[in-house]
Amino acid sequence: RQETAFLDALSRARSFAVAGGKLTLKAAGGQSFASFRAQTQELAGTSWDVLAYNNGKQAIVSVLGATKLTAMFGDNGSLTGFAGCNNYDASYQVSAPKITIGPVSSTRKHCETPVGVGEQETDYLAALETAATYRVEGSRLELRAADGAVAVELRRK
Repeated sequence: RQETAFLDALSRARSFAVAGGKLTLKAAGGQSFASFRAQTQELAGTSWDVLAYNNGKQAIVSVLGATKLTAMFGDNGSLTGFAGCNNYDASYQVSAPKITIGPVSSTRKHCETPVGVGEQETDYLAALETAATYRVEGSRLELRAADGAVAVELRRK
């Protein structure tokens, strides 16, 4: 339904106006009937839950069910979060769509449960450092490696 409504709106548009980051579609009589606002690609000041990450073995894996991985992009170029057992921090630099993260450091707590949490943490933190590009789309953030492979998938908190 959403696709049909969107395509209908596009077919009815006879003119448009762009002002203040907003696109307005207008009908033949000049009446506005649809508007769109550009989505920001800004990361500073945003918080995310990790959904999946590249395990370094050519696979994207989901976060273990009993764990929660997070990422918070600070206004000052700092990235902090929780990797399932330990807190971590790193620096980041962006010039959309490019991103550089690292080096990543973490606390040194040892966790045995859930099974696999240590490997998950190691793989996730390594995946962060491979990020070369990013894209925010709706409530999702996708980090990709230089070769285009997904590094990390996240959802806005």
